[in-house]
Amino acid sequence: MNSNHILMKTLARVLVGLLAGLSFFSCRKDAPDLSEEGTNDWIYRTMSSYYLWDEDLPKKEDLDFSQSPEDFFHTLLSKKDGVPFRDTWLTFSTIEKKKESTKAIDPSDTYGFEYASFKAEQNFYAWVLYVLPGSPAAEAGLRRGDWIVAIGSEKPNITDRKMFDKGGETTFQIARLETDRFVFDRKITIGASRTVEETPFLKDSVYSINGKRIGYMVYNSFVSGPEDENTTYDEQMKQIFGKFKSQQVTDFVLDLRYNQGGLLESARLLTSLLAPAEALGKTFCKLVYNEKHTSDNQSLYLMADRELGNINLNLKKIYILTGESTASASEAVINSLIPYMGRENILLIGEKTIGKRVGSSTFGKKEKYDWLLHPIILQLFNADGTADYANGFEPDVLLKELDYQYHRLLPFGDPQELLLHAAIDRITGRVLKSSYPTLVSNVKLVPVSLSIDRKKEKGLMFVPY
Repeated sequence: MNSNHILMKTLARVLVGLLAGLSFFSCRKDAPDLSEEGTNDWIYRTMSSYYLWDEDLPKKEDLDFSQSPEDFFHTLLSKKDGVPFRDTWLTFSTIEKKKESTKAIDPSDTYGFEYASFKAEQNFYAWVLYVLPGSPAAEAGLRRGDWIVAIGSEKPNITDRKMFDKGGETTFQIARLETDRFVFDRKITIGASRTVEETPFLKDSVYSINGKRIGYMVYNSFVSGPEDENTTYDEQMKQIFGKFKSQQVTDFVLDLRYNQGGLLESARLLTSLLAPAEALGKTFCKLVYNEKHTSDNQSLYLMADRELGNINLNLKKIYILTGESTASASEAVINSLIPYMGRENILLIGEKTIGKRVGSSTFGKKEKYDWLLHPIILQLFNADGTADYANGFEPDVLLKELDYQYHRLLPFGDPQELLLHAAIDRITGRVLKSSYPTLVSNVKLVPVSLSIDRKKEKGLMFVPY
């Protein structure tokens, strides 16, 4: 019996268990009470059954069921539900209003680029992290590393950073950051914001350096396709790895610096493509639920090479680029490789990851309530039964990409790009240079946020439950 058959059989058993557990909600003869109090009662019952930290829920008599569903949901959450993130608290469990779309990635109106925002006095500036293919930003010629210092005017006058996200046709003033000031570079006309497909693959390359064949891939989200139940992106991943295999890649750099997580099944696929060949068919991870659902505890297994199309890279060592937003399914890949590679052979370059060791599922899709719940329902462990990254994975090579005063953002795949350069140096054994080049600028800017922070609710690890 192959591993895929075992997996499907296991997931079918879990699904049956879920349907039995949900029968109380979905098969009631009475119509559901859609008032706020009725909605909150449904939220409480769901959380009481499935929430990983159900023992921390307040007593029902101590709760105010007249609150809005969003406020009520947050009164239920455990202090274990989240991690410190910058100067705030990042909660893992979330609630959201239902949307009409079935897109796996929210198709929000956008110019099609992500950025780090900075502030000086009353003005905001955007340092472009990446541009989505086929977007208004790409068509206008916006590039990673550009500084947007003004919109629609020759003077820097951006007082609301949301102006970078969406709007009508306008002009962006692009500048270079020099030693003591911004220097005007060019002006571009950007079309009105629109829905843009957010492909998770931004770059893949193969380099031949010092006798090494080095594969490199930027992977931004664990999502199987542009819509639910679609596997377009998973198939694209296999095609990319087929190229790596055909070009006889000996070493690999996986760029997860902006990857906040997503589907556990896509993480299983990626890990199967990277792991040593002898690990295939063995445990990928173990899912552990609360005490009410211990019968649903299960193990998921790495795919067999024949399921992959014989494109497993059989790596014994890997180089992973991380950032302060790297989380969840990204961390699950790192943790799941440890039993088969050893932590010493997984070189993390960049910044400490977030520390999401837990998985979520979605409740409310079939109910008539106006809300979707994404509570944490399980914790993940690797084949050794460990998940020792509550505070995130510490990088082996600490490099802060957004230290704008010490380096410039080069295009993905450029061998001189800060994080990729550090990986190539270590793969090839070249003489290592200092962590940072010489001072680029004395300009003082206050960091505000990353635009990808708005996606942090997508950083949950969604599991097939």
